[in-house]
Amino acid sequence: MERTDAIVIGLGAHGSGAALALARRGLRVVGIEAGERGHGLGSSGGRSRMIRRAYFEDPAAYLPLLSAAWEAWAALSSEAGEPLVEVTGGLYAGRADSKVFRGSVASAREKALPHDVLDAAEIRHRWPIFAVGDEMGGLYDPGAGTIRPERAIAAMLRLARRAGADLHFLERAIDWRPASGGGLEVETDAAVYGATYLVIAAGAWTGYFVPDLDLPLEVERMPVFWFEPLVPTAEVAVGRLPMWLIDTADDGMFYGFPYDAAAGLKVSRHHSGDVVDPDRVDRSEHVADVERVRAFMRQNMPMADGRLRDATVCLYTNTPDLNFVIDVHPAIPGVAFASACSGHGFKFAPLIGEVLGDLATSGTAAMPIGPFRADRFGRGRPGLA
Repeated sequence: MERTDAIVIGLGAHGSGAALALARRGLRVVGIEAGERGHGLGSSGGRSRMIRRAYFEDPAAYLPLLSAAWEAWAALSSEAGEPLVEVTGGLYAGRADSKVFRGSVASAREKALPHDVLDAAEIRHRWPIFAVGDEMGGLYDPGAGTIRPERAIAAMLRLARRAGADLHFLERAIDWRPASGGGLEVETDAAVYGATYLVIAAGAWTGYFVPDLDLPLEVERMPVFWFEPLVPTAEVAVGRLPMWLIDTADDGMFYGFPYDAAAGLKVSRHHSGDVVDPDRVDRSEHVADVERVRAFMRQNMPMADGRLRDATVCLYTNTPDLNFVIDVHPAIPGVAFASACSGHGFKFAPLIGEVLGDLATSGTAAMPIGPFRADRFGRGRPGLA
């Protein structure tokens, strides 16, 4: 058996952050990833992720983490020697009574963030690509931005390796257990490792590694699309078009990013409702998925409804309340896990990596993670239904 100090299962957004956090503390770290380096089969692909300052999802839970997350990205960018966040501004729009609009405005005011509250006419005037109806309003957050997930994960892994982490790709974790002589064992399809600490950051597969906790996780198949707009690309490029979220009320929420010359204009639906087994995901392009997005564009941004240039499928792992799960195993010391980011967790990746490092090594975290504990569902304790 190979002996080390800490093992991380999963090297996506949060696993790469945890591997870096643990290696920085001088621990010997082994990272285990079933896929290839930089693969897009989980939740961390798709070329772009939002990072916001106003937060409608649950301001009380998330606003305390946001400032720390921005600081973590700035520090990571400096250490990596490359900018990992690009400020584009962000538009969050919906009817006056929508959670997106009300929650964004409330959180911006609570944090005294620079922002503009816009009516539909002003949205259409500022960004002619949008044709939203008069019932819509929006909050413009000039400090929001985008992150290239593949580049960010590569940076965290590069820095983790520089700090001494031993990273294994195309090696599948099969099981873990308390070791008979103390500590923990992790079995993979290639070896057995012994360690004092374990972080489980396996995304859509996290439930497989803590089945005794009976976590209420659902995995969604999320189709993602890029289109060639029907306007000059300069009109929808970075510096002209912000990243955006629009709650349609009748068909849920859609989102997008400024034009990417390599792929096109990203426009997709947030939450598909298509619950899947993460080991049996249909990654083909479905006509119905494309048409659903085109129906949104015909009504709200018809000049975006051009040729489909690219498509992919990623995964969301959701909880019933759409909040995160970040916790320690209640019966086995030294084990921490995070998953179920419900489609909005990437922006916190380096911060959650640090939290996981804290939880695994000490059982506690400096950041306020009470709202994300697993036992809030009446589960998360062995033997509880």
